[in-house]
Amino acid sequence: MKFGKTAGKCVDKKLLVAISDFLESDDFLLPADTVALAFGANPQTFSHKSSDFASKLIMSFQKNLSLLIQKTWVEKSDAELKENVLYKLNEYCESVSGGAWNDSYPSLLQIVNNVVYLMFGNLAKSDDFEEYALRVDPEFGIFWLYIENLPAEQNWSKEKIKTAMLLGMYFLANY
Repeated sequence: MKFGKTAGKCVDKKLLVAISDFLESDDFLLPADTVALAFGANPQTFSHKSSDFASKLIMSFQKNLSLLIQKTWVEKSDAELKENVLYKLNEYCESVSGGAWNDSYPSLLQIVNNVVYLMFGNLAKSDDFEEYALRVDPEFGIFWLYIENLPAEQNWSKEKIKTAMLLGMYFLANY
């Protein structure tokens, strides 16, 4: 886990433990609920999700993130990236709606990183962005802490991959 100094000071230790437990354990549903609670979800959102939970969340995620991207002002040099991210978002949502969770995992990480870059510019790529995010918008900072700790490559079960992506999608669907 790579939690910066600010995370240790600004984030509840139970949440940091939950993120670690979620990422490192096969028993991930209760830690997922703790992370989801920090993202504004009701308790047991992820351990007791209904069968249509994912499809409703994907629609909300796509709609909300598309609006966020469209309303983000960018430099001319980033206009093409903005259009590409919108295109990739649509592709991603189609893919996960079709059940391709494992194959879509890297796409979500790329989309989120690009959206955060569009929102914050080069600051998003700086070493102290986590600290900045936690101080300026603690809820977003916690989300970013979670995203930054998701491994680029993993060997998780399909259900864990799906849960990891749904957590990120949940935050962005409600941001």
